[in-house]
Amino acid sequence: MRRNIGKGNCEATGEGSLVVISAAIRRWLVCAVTACAMLLVGAGHLLAADLSFMPSIAVSEEYTDNVFENNLNKRSDYITLAQPGLTFKYNAPFWDWDLGYNFSYRTYAKKNRGDEMNHNGNLKGLLKLVDEKLFLDVSDSYTRVSMDVTRDATRDSLYQNQSDQNVGTVSPYLVLHPTSTIMIKTGYRYVNTWYKDPKAVKKQDHIGFFETSYEVSPRFFANMGYTFTKEKPDNEISVGASNSFMRHEAYLGPRYEYADKSFIFAQGGAIITKYSDRSKYTAKPFWSAGITHTFDTTTLNLNTAVKYSDDPLGNTTTLDTSYNVNITRTFERGTVSLLGSYTEFSDADTKKVQNRRYTGGITGAYELVQDLRGTFGFNYEYYNDILRDSITRKYLGDCGFSYNFGKDLTLSLTYKHTNYSSATIIADNYKVNRVILEVKKVF
Repeated sequence: MRRNIGKGNCEATGEGSLVVISAAIRRWLVCAVTACAMLLVGAGHLLAADLSFMPSIAVSEEYTDNVFENNLNKRSDYITLAQPGLTFKYNAPFWDWDLGYNFSYRTYAKKNRGDEMNHNGNLKGLLKLVDEKLFLDVSDSYTRVSMDVTRDATRDSLYQNQSDQNVGTVSPYLVLHPTSTIMIKTGYRYVNTWYKDPKAVKKQDHIGFFETSYEVSPRFFANMGYTFTKEKPDNEISVGASNSFMRHEAYLGPRYEYADKSFIFAQGGAIITKYSDRSKYTAKPFWSAGITHTFDTTTLNLNTAVKYSDDPLGNTTTLDTSYNVNITRTFERGTVSLLGSYTEFSDADTKKVQNRRYTGGITGAYELVQDLRGTFGFNYEYYNDILRDSITRKYLGDCGFSYNFGKDLTLSLTYKHTNYSSATIIADNYKVNRVILEVKKVF
């Protein structure tokens, strides 16, 4: 559960931060009240339910030699982090519930930064209104995201160019099986996207969708779908993709499982969009395709895709064209993965390429002796910012050890290194070394 939870981060200093914290608490109180109400509705099924509740606590001490993550004002600090959390699962004939949450409190010994409070949460619920036919999905995710769609700053920074994001979704839908080989799914989805950063565009989406799958054979499926989206930003401004729009998306494609745990798929279609400040519709193609092949101890993944990403700042819609490869080898006591990718970011309207990103890396984990586990990773990223005629190289390295004392008590030691370098962008030149000692207990 907790692996799927993003990072949240908001400073607890000053009146403004208290407002942000109280807003986050209100959101989670609403979710908690909704959950309790739904559980009461399904109380009659309690005896048949599968219930689990696991609280946890993690405390860590970190040393960093560059707390501001730049070379112009390089300072070291010691960071203490406390993270109480919980996971809760409830599965019953009427209702499935899955909740993960942790609260983080971070304090800096040398007071280079103010104390910070982080909320990390992921909530999922499925209400089975009519068995196997009518359903209601409810979800809420509070996470930390990068403000730049071309760079994921959350991987190597605690706060640079990031914002808290909350996405709430409510979706009633119908699933039908007219024949034993045809599945139809149709319904409505409401999505509310909120950002802490006032520069980001908060928005609401009303979505109608239709999906169908035809089983040609037990291993071969033909899929088709259509989605209509009406989006309205809360803080609408008159630039590009930040305006209200109506969007039609249609796709079709096959999926074929040619061997055990090995399959190939392809999907293609078109996106037709009309923004409120334009008189004409714009049509754009999109696709995704890939293959997963499983050998005895090795799994190979190859995929490519074209998709459209909305900038959190609402400045533009970006066309992402990506090619990815991942090879994972499983050993008796560990795993090793090799990965590589190439992504091209273009203006969705003009098709002009704005950025290119190349990545490559290796990660691994190995059980050295019983209860002692070692991990390592190295990642290289190459950014070519065509608009600014600049190149940035990023190196990320980490290694660590963790020891399980039993009774879900774990001690871990981790080292992380980040190295940015650029000949033209001054801010993209810095190094950070971090050493983290953590003890965690799951009850």
